[in-house]
Amino acid sequence: MKARIVAVGKIAPYLLEAQEHYLKRVRGLEVVEVKKGKSVEEEGKKLLSKATGFKVVLDERGREITSRELARLVEKHPKITFIIGGADGLSNRVKEEADLILSLSKLTLQHDIARIVLLEQLFRAQEILRGSPYHRD
Repeated sequence: MKARIVAVGKIAPYLLEAQEHYLKRVRGLEVVEVKKGKSVEEEGKKLLSKATGFKVVLDERGREITSRELARLVEKHPKITFIIGGADGLSNRVKEEADLILSLSKLTLQHDIARIVLLEQLFRAQEILRGSPYHRD
């Protein structure tokens, strides 16, 4: 898997250990943080400048998929970027340039928490593709 997470801002210190836990376990995954901007439009430009390959934007109004579907998605798109906005959300331009708008939950998640949920799901996708017993249906 060659995946990238591009997110606005640094992750909260209390979640850093969880992020590092998954980054050590998911091969080919990197996190790129962009600085908070004065507007969502400014942040959007920064986010898109770091996105490569198939672009997946996280938004609570997006499409919900299963863990197995996520595994197939990352398998199908060997170069994939997941984009997470900041506290004020994402610009329309970022959503328009997305190949997929994905919802991790219909609940609104703090962007740091969304990052950890995504990291766990990418680890789970890797394990599904490996055939390990980590994921249980």
